[in-house]
Amino acid sequence: MLSPERVRQIFTLSAAGMPTRAIARQLGHSPQTVRDYLHQRRTPGVRAVSRPGLFTDLFADYCRQRFTEDPDLRPASLFRELTGLGFGASRSTFYRGLTRRLLSPSGCGQSQTRQQTPQGLPGASRLPFCMPALPRSVTPITGEMLISFLTRLAHANHLTLTEVLAVLPSWFSTKVGNRDDRAQHHMLIPAAAEALHALARLTGTTPASLARALPAFGAADAHSPVRATTACHRCAARHGICQPVPVHLPAHRKVCTRHGIWLSDAGQPHLDLAACPEIIAAQHQASRLLRRCTPQELMLAYQAAARAIPPWPSSPAAIPLHWRHRLLTLQTANHRYGTPTGHDAYTHAAVYPDAIAVAARMIKQDPLANSPGPPRPRQPLPEPSPPLKIPHRWSGADAKEDHLSPDTKVAKSRIRLRVILRSPDLGCGRSMLVHAAPADRHVRVA
Repeated sequence: MLSPERVRQIFTLSAAGMPTRAIARQLGHSPQTVRDYLHQRRTPGVRAVSRPGLFTDLFADYCRQRFTEDPDLRPASLFRELTGLGFGASRSTFYRGLTRRLLSPSGCGQSQTRQQTPQGLPGASRLPFCMPALPRSVTPITGEMLISFLTRLAHANHLTLTEVLAVLPSWFSTKVGNRDDRAQHHMLIPAAAEALHALARLTGTTPASLARALPAFGAADAHSPVRATTACHRCAARHGICQPVPVHLPAHRKVCTRHGIWLSDAGQPHLDLAACPEIIAAQHQASRLLRRCTPQELMLAYQAAARAIPPWPSSPAAIPLHWRHRLLTLQTANHRYGTPTGHDAYTHAAVYPDAIAVAARMIKQDPLANSPGPPRPRQPLPEPSPPLKIPHRWSGADAKEDHLSPDTKVAKSRIRLRVILRSPDLGCGRSMLVHAAPADRHVRVA
C-alpha cells in the first residue's frame, strides 16, 4: 500500500517521461507495483486484497488430525490424500502451508525404532535359501509393524532381534531402520517378494498370510489413509499376546466391533464400550458410508461434523441424549480398569455417534459437498429392469380373435387371468388383478 503522496510522485515522474523500471528503481518499489498505480488498478492508501490461499483452514485441520493419528505419516502421502480431496495447488504450496502453520509429524516412533534396530552387522551371514524354520511361530496381527512382528518372533524363540535379522535378507535391516515401514522405496520393491518368502520359510507361515497382515510388504493399498494405534488387547489375547502390539489401521476404524473396544490413538488407553452400544453401531454406520464416499471424504465430513456438535445440552430435558451424558457413562464404566478420566479418548468416543450421524446427513445430501475442490460428475443411475414376462399359455383361441378390437382383447385377457389366479389349485388366498396384453405379454400386478 502506497500513500497518496508517493503515488503523486509516481505520476509526476511518469509524466516527465521516465520509464517504469527507472521509477521503480528510484523510489524503491517493484515495477509491477508502479504499473498497478499508473493503470489505476490499485487505490492509493487502500491495501490490496490478497488472493485467498488454497491451503485453507479445512485442509490445515485435516493435516493436523492426520499427523496426530499417524505420527509416521510422510508429507508426500498426505499430499496425495489432499489431492484426492480437491486440493488443486502445487506441492510447493502444500509444503509452504505446512511450514506457515507449524504442521509436521511428531516423529515419536523414530527414536524407538533406532534403539531397537542394530546399527550394523559386519560379520553376519545371510542364508535366505537354506535357513531352517524356527521352532515357535507367532501369529501376525493385521496391520502390525514389521519390527514388532520380528521382535515377538525373536522373544518367542529366546533370540535377540539381531540374531533374527542375521539369517534374513538385508532387506529387513533396511526396512526396520526406516521410520515408516509402509513406504515402498523404488530400490526395495524388487526384493520384497524374495524377502517375503524368506520370512515365510523362517516362520513356517504362508506368504499370503504374511503379506495380508504386514503392511511393510506393500500388499495393502498404500494410498488409503491409516492411523497409528495399538491392536485390540482382547484380539491379541486370543493369540496369546499380552503386550501392546503397534498397528496401522484404516483411519475410519476407531472401534473393535468384535469386542466393543475403543481403539484410541497411540499412547492412550483403550476404552470398554459395553455401556454405550451406540458407539459400536456408529462404527458400523461409518463402514457403510464408505459405499457412498472415499475414506478421505468421510474423514473430512467427520471432522466438520465434530466441530458442529454443541458442547453443552440446550435444555435439561436433552441431557440424557447429549454426548456429555455418554462421557460420564464411559468414565464410570472404565474407572474399574484403572483408566484415568482425563484422557482425550473419552471425549472422542463420546462425540463419535453424534458426529457420524451428522456426517451421514452431510454425505447423503451431497457426497461431494465436503470436498473443497471442483465438483466431479456423478455416476449415472442404472437402467430400470425390464417388466416381468410370463409364458403365453393361451390356446389357439387368440388366432380366432384377430377380428376383435385391441380393447376387447385386453379385457378378455384380464378376465381370463383373474379366473386363473382365483383358482384354488394355485393356492391363492386373495384375488389379484393382472393386466396383460397378448401382444407383448408384459405383466403388471395391480
